Amino acid sequence: MSITIFSRPIHSGKTTELLQWCDKQKNIYGILMPDINGSRKILDLHTKNIFDIECKDVTSTNEPLTSVGKFNFYSASFEKANLILSSALKQTPDLLVIDEAGKLELDGKGFYDAIIKSVAFYSGNTSGKLLITVRDSLCSDVIEFFKLDNCKVVRRLEDIA
Repeated sequence: MSITIFSRPIHSGKTTELLQWCDKQKNIYGILMPDINGSRKILDLHTKNIFDIECKDVTSTNEPLTSVGKFNFYSASFEKANLILSSALKQTPDLLVIDEAGKLELDGKGFYDAIIKSVAFYSGNTSGKLLITVRDSLCSDVIEFFKLDNCKVVRRLEDIA
């Protein structure tokens, strides 16, 4: 199994650090969820395209939303991100990044579908690697839920071999 979990506390700069680290990698696919100008976005690591995922004004939208805690996300953006991740598996990337597995995914929402497909792909495969970010308070739950018993958990990106 070539699966690594990058885990640290919430708001510890995981995505920001990962963005800088990913810029130095080759044949990389996946998605990051950076906060840009106070709003969560999706960044496609391969194309560098960025699109909104966080809805800041729920009263002004008719689009379906997925909510977790104080956040409201466009359901269509999750669908688009899951498609990006599933399509990436056909490219056999050296590295596939999913930022992040959290409460939504543990409830079968968010990036759940892409994580299930990616874990199956990298568990039975290949020379590539899957990297999933997880806040430290949910790390054990994510490992158990997605059956990642043989994954490597790192707190520093330089520990990814």
